[in-house]
Amino acid sequence: MSDDARSELRLESGEYARVVAPALAAAAETAAERGDPKLFNDMASMLALMWMVSALVSRFREAVPAEQCASSEEALKAAPLGACALVFTESGLEESAVDECLSALHSAGRMLEAERIHEAGRASLDEAWQALERGQHEAGIEALRHCARELATAVDTWEAARGRPPQ
Repeated sequence: MSDDARSELRLESGEYARVVAPALAAAAETAAERGDPKLFNDMASMLALMWMVSALVSRFREAVPAEQCASSEEALKAAPLGACALVFTESGLEESAVDECLSALHSAGRMLEAERIHEAGRASLDEAWQALERGQHEAGIEALRHCARELATAVDTWEAARGRPPQ
């Protein structure tokens, strides 16, 4: 992807702070709690990041009229995988490896969504959004941490049921 295309898909900083940054913090902490200080190494936490950003973007779209959004609709749609791309890129992976990781993550996410795994933590996410919108940042982050843990546990449980050890 060209730098111009990436630039067009970049969220405005205030919108990034509302829908990506809190989820990124919660997912990174969850990966660390699960024994991996590097978020990009924990597939369940990366899936949690992708799903949390997706859900926060949905809440944002419901709360903010399109004409008041500083970011494009395309940038908002791209935010979940964009957040994951940021994590993979910051990890030092080469662009081709980042693309492969994003493809694998997207495929895994779709497969797990068919099983409704992404719905774990929904109540925690709703609580997080409400707290963040009221300006209660710490409460919002804590609820997102809980959501990320619930999502990662759901992924692990699903993997165990399929006979695979959790990553």
